[in-house]
Amino acid sequence: MTLPTHHTRLRALPAMATLAALLFSLSATAAVYMERDAEGNVTFTDRPSSEDAKPIKLNPPSTYQAPAIPRARSNGQSSAQDAAAEVYQSISISQPADDSPVRENSGNLEVNIDLTPALKPGHHIILLMDGEPVAEGRATTLRLQNVDRGTHTLQAQVVDDSGNVIITSPSTTFHMLRISVHRP
Repeated sequence: MTLPTHHTRLRALPAMATLAALLFSLSATAAVYMERDAEGNVTFTDRPSSEDAKPIKLNPPSTYQAPAIPRARSNGQSSAQDAAAEVYQSISISQPADDSPVRENSGNLEVNIDLTPALKPGHHIILLMDGEPVAEGRATTLRLQNVDRGTHTLQAQVVDDSGNVIITSPSTTFHMLRISVHRP
């Protein structure tokens, strides 16, 4: 039994598409020529129409290699590779500066923490003043209220959800200056 003519054409369509794609890819790597007409107009073409056409050397095309996408953990347990990726490079307290006076009569203090890289999911920051936790959160700016007059030390820690300390900043000392009835 023979197929009707329109079915034969449909069967030949994938072969024709492959041939057209092959011819198109060959023309994409063809030479490029520059020509000038009698009026000085410049034309670029892949088919020179005169002997005056000059071949143009093209730079290779720019390419970009996308970075690999990290795979998600399938069983919820971290591997040694995941643990190594969660290591922080540095943590420090940038405000208040070490050994600086803070003049704030209400005792409010804004503490800025520099953390590299950024805080990972499941981690949070605990701020210690004089060795005791006084604030915590996921932000790198924490605010304290009604800090007593005097000299205090601050440290910041990154802690995971299990309470394990991952990294601790060096101590920063500051001096809270508040007006006193005895010392106006």
